[in-house]
Amino acid sequence: MSRIALGRVSQIFSLLPRVWLHRRRRASRRVVVVANSSAIGSSSALRSIPPDGRSRRPRSTRHALAVLGVALIAAVQAPVPAAASEPGQSPGCPPDLGTSRITAEPWAQQALDFSSAWSQTRGQGVTVAVVDSGVDDIAQLTGRVTSEDLTQTGTLDCVGHGTEVAAIIAASDRQAQGMPFEGVAPGASILSVKVNNTDQGSSALLANGIFDAAFAGAGVINVSITTSDTPGLRSAVAYALSKDVVIVAAGGNDQSGASGPFYPASYPGVLSVGAVARDGALAPFSDQHSDVAVTAPGVDVTSAWPRGYLTQLNGTSYATAFVSGVAALIRSRYPTVTAGQVVRQIEATADGGTGPGTGAGLVNPLEAVTAIPLPGGAPSASPVVPKAVSVPRPPRLDRGTRATALAVTLGSLGAAALVVLGAVVISQGRRRGWHAGRTTIPADGGVPDDTWL
Repeated sequence: MSRIALGRVSQIFSLLPRVWLHRRRRASRRVVVVANSSAIGSSSALRSIPPDGRSRRPRSTRHALAVLGVALIAAVQAPVPAAASEPGQSPGCPPDLGTSRITAEPWAQQALDFSSAWSQTRGQGVTVAVVDSGVDDIAQLTGRVTSEDLTQTGTLDCVGHGTEVAAIIAASDRQAQGMPFEGVAPGASILSVKVNNTDQGSSALLANGIFDAAFAGAGVINVSITTSDTPGLRSAVAYALSKDVVIVAAGGNDQSGASGPFYPASYPGVLSVGAVARDGALAPFSDQHSDVAVTAPGVDVTSAWPRGYLTQLNGTSYATAFVSGVAALIRSRYPTVTAGQVVRQIEATADGGTGPGTGAGLVNPLEAVTAIPLPGGAPSASPVVPKAVSVPRPPRLDRGTRATALAVTLGSLGAAALVVLGAVVISQGRRRGWHAGRTTIPADGGVPDDTWL
């Protein structure tokens, strides 16, 4: 039985107590259960009929059960179109078709080279929650997506955004089948927590989504959504951090006059991500007011789509997904490390910031996975066992010879220094008329009139 049919059945069962209740009441109105095609399509209805002047009892219980049986059969056997949307979802869901095939490896994969870390781990055993617009069970995520819907519009992704993000995080490796696109952690599982069904959403639902993801046991929470600071959102983030969850959030896109700081990216403990272009420069839309920790590709990004693939995607949303994938790799490789250690690991192994809005720089998946995390500090390289080496010593000189050589050397150096010092002093003195000179040193130790950014 489909979920839609089950919903109809539950609606019908909910009417039974009302039927028996009216059977026990003495009233001047009678109640019948109406079961027709329109009612079954939405919900069964109770229709009140004025009295006709004759005193009649309500219909018998047997009649009510008979109507219920008919309704159950109709609910179970109701035809469902192949492209039917979930109840309550907007028209045009799922989104339009994308590109059916990708023929070249996306530049972001080449730049990050995250597959080089797969000899260590592919993210198995880690659940990444995608708090977004839903995630469709596309081919490269088949069998690894569980869904929760907080919007009461069904689990389908009518926007496409959540599916794009999830695919960057965990799309399977299908290189052998000629598909060059793949996710950062293809062994990870995805928990989809749907909090919006359009491009706009509610900060309250976002907070609930983060709370639910943490409560469900996600190891990493990806939030490719930005909003303002609210008490509810702050509390949800605090709860997730208390559950030792890594929260990776988009630093935000500056557009239409809006700029950061954005949240939850700007909360302490959250790993905030900015976007860079192919040349490594910060994307012009990437916000510089949020406290960005690292950067990742966010311009001309390729990802899977509910009905194909899309290219030329832009935004810190997609940069965030790459970093969430790296966090999943670390948590899989080092299961006992804390969320704080994962964040420090990613920051410490990044390639170095290039200016405002870039934080510690471009995330480095291989370094992040292979460097050994140290409790409370920066990661260290793999341990190297020192080997004993033999250093030949020069022949020893007798004491007299060594003393004579040292005296001659010091005397020569002292004479040369006196000659140079005298020349400088005489020259400067003549130029200044033998007045005392001055030296200006700024309080911060920098160069006078220099601008520090």
